[in-house]
Amino acid sequence: MGILSSLSPLTSLRLLSSYNTDLSGKLSDQSLCNLIKLEELDLSINGISGGLPTCWRNMTSIRVLFLEDNEFTDNVASSPLTSLTSLELLSISGNYFDIPSSLSPLANYSKLKVLLLDDNKLTIDSKVAPLIPRFQLKYFTMSNSLSKGFKVTSLGFLNHQYDLITIDLSSNDIPSPFPAWLLENSTKLKNLLMANNLLATIEVPPMTLRNLLVMDMSNNDMRGELTNEFCLNVPNLQYLNVSTNRLEGNIPSELGSIKSLLLLDLSHNNFSGGLPMQLLDSNSSLSSLNVAYNNLQGEIVLSDDTMYLNLICLQLEHNMFKGDLSFLSSLVNLLLLDVSNNFFIGKLPIVIANMSWLVLLDLSKNQLNGLIPQGLFNLLGLEYLALSDNNLSGSLASSFIAPELRHIHLNGNKLNGSIVHLLPNSSNLVTLDLSENEFFGSIPYWLGNLSQLSILFLRGNNFYGTFPKQLCKLKSLSMIDLSKNNLFGPLPICLGPMNFSSGGYADKVDSTPHSRFGGQLPSPWSYVRTIRSQTRSYNNKILIVKVWGVTHIVEFTTKRRFDAYKGYALLNMIGLDFSCNHFSGEIPPEIAISQDMLMLNLSHNKLTGHIPMSLSNLKKIESIDLSYNNLIGSIPKELTRLNFLGAFNVSYNDLLGAIPNKNQFGSFDESSYYGNRLLCGLPLSNDCSTTINVNCSATKSCGKAKEDGFIDGETFYISFGVSYTTVLLVIPIVLFINPQWRQGWFHYVELVITTCRS
Repeated sequence: MGILSSLSPLTSLRLLSSYNTDLSGKLSDQSLCNLIKLEELDLSINGISGGLPTCWRNMTSIRVLFLEDNEFTDNVASSPLTSLTSLELLSISGNYFDIPSSLSPLANYSKLKVLLLDDNKLTIDSKVAPLIPRFQLKYFTMSNSLSKGFKVTSLGFLNHQYDLITIDLSSNDIPSPFPAWLLENSTKLKNLLMANNLLATIEVPPMTLRNLLVMDMSNNDMRGELTNEFCLNVPNLQYLNVSTNRLEGNIPSELGSIKSLLLLDLSHNNFSGGLPMQLLDSNSSLSSLNVAYNNLQGEIVLSDDTMYLNLICLQLEHNMFKGDLSFLSSLVNLLLLDVSNNFFIGKLPIVIANMSWLVLLDLSKNQLNGLIPQGLFNLLGLEYLALSDNNLSGSLASSFIAPELRHIHLNGNKLNGSIVHLLPNSSNLVTLDLSENEFFGSIPYWLGNLSQLSILFLRGNNFYGTFPKQLCKLKSLSMIDLSKNNLFGPLPICLGPMNFSSGGYADKVDSTPHSRFGGQLPSPWSYVRTIRSQTRSYNNKILIVKVWGVTHIVEFTTKRRFDAYKGYALLNMIGLDFSCNHFSGEIPPEIAISQDMLMLNLSHNKLTGHIPMSLSNLKKIESIDLSYNNLIGSIPKELTRLNFLGAFNVSYNDLLGAIPNKNQFGSFDESSYYGNRLLCGLPLSNDCSTTINVNCSATKSCGKAKEDGFIDGETFYISFGVSYTTVLLVIPIVLFINPQWRQGWFHYVELVITTCRS
């Protein structure tokens, strides 16, 4: 804090900004005390802790004070803030201030217009008589500051605020009823933000709220219907978000009469019926429409005079819409289109290939058929392409030109042909899922050039050949699935240097359209405060930003189940699946270099040799499947150190000896060990005291009979072959030497033949 102390001689200083300058520790008692003419002070986004210096009571000229995002712990009622009555803007968000609900310490701030108290602790001061404050706020935010069950009526001062333009009470678990009186008192209100609370109804007062532009009531517990009266009372609304509630009934057609509406989010509710035609009218200003995760149905129909719409974001996923996609011909300006998980039929419209602004396209899980338009792979801005789980057929373009492609999901179709020349220059690719199709040929070498690739799924095709060593260049790989193909040869030793980890994918999974917006956008429907002090003045801007994104989902076999992974579960999933191929040879110990691996499946191959003890290095492993191979030897006792192992399967191999029963191994049932006739101990019924006593080392095979009289398989077959050969040679020799035995032998043979004929 020495730099602040060195400013003491600057007694005439009027503006001081130390915004985001890595200051830390407590302010000294004399910090900035001589700067009594200071009018604007910004110490936000640092690590300053403790209380405010007492001498700040003398800084009575200060008008703008930014202290947000620090670690201050003062009680506002006893802090120097009570003396700064010239304040016009006070921002103490993101600290540990103790703030009384009546705001009585600030009641004399007659000039105060902007008060930002987010992420602090508000306490009820029930002993204080209700006060009528001298200030008239324009901007008031107190999100994530109230304790659970705190009612808005506890904020008595709001009853006397008539100039409010923005109020944010989000994330406070505020219960019902909806504070309609806020809207009645604040007729100038433009932005009402009450997301993430416990409100059960939305009750707009019976009056026309002409100034209301932004209303965010998302993630509450609101039930009932969205009424026509509501729509008529907010004629100039621009942003409406009531997502993640329990609203039901039909979507009111009157929403289409709000011509100023730019963004409408009705997702994650129980709306039913069809999509009102008025929302897709040529006269509509709507740029973003999200009705995902409802019970909507029917066909998407546009009026006859609809030519081109202003929509740039359309999300219809997880409904019951049907019909074809011909309505897309009027949506050529789309950046995001998601109609996944519906019942759309027919072919992909050619117009999709002409959507030059398209960044994200998800048509997965419908009933679409036919060929994929070749021009779709030439869209220069396309980053996310999902056409999975349809009935699409034919071969893909000889090569993809789209340079920004990061995620490709084409799994679950009937696509065929070779992919040898498909994506040779897609250096930004993070996810490639071509599973469950009819592709054939060898796995292309160019995959090794995709330095950003984190997920590679080629499961369930007809690929053949050996494992391409070029894949060992993929240092960012977190999940690879080559199962159910015709691959053969040894497993590559280079699997270890691939270093499976979650570090790469966590940074790349948010492939939501961001490049057009100058970087990654904030969380859905959050607003960005850009209130910053300038010389002897301040500007106020509150912006509503909607993220256009999609939840990545990939399907992977683990713990004997075929599961879908998405969100944070996908970020942390690291696994390898080479099952159902023809790989041979021993399991390379290097496969266990990565200690972050969670799933390993090498089942249904022709692997031989011992189970490598190096698998015990997979400290986080949850599932190991080595079943249906030709593995020999015992199960390494070192595997009992794997404390997170939830599924283990070595059935149908040639393993022998006692089964480990410590730690996690005590929870596996007998199905994990079926088909190994020389394994013994629980959970199998074979008692190790009566079964073969094998003490072979991990690197030697058993080559001699044991003391209990049993012999191993190799000795048995050699002995049987020698004995059988000896009998075949001895009989002719004896018959040749003794004529009487020879005569008797032929008489016996003739008698047998005669008997068989009769």
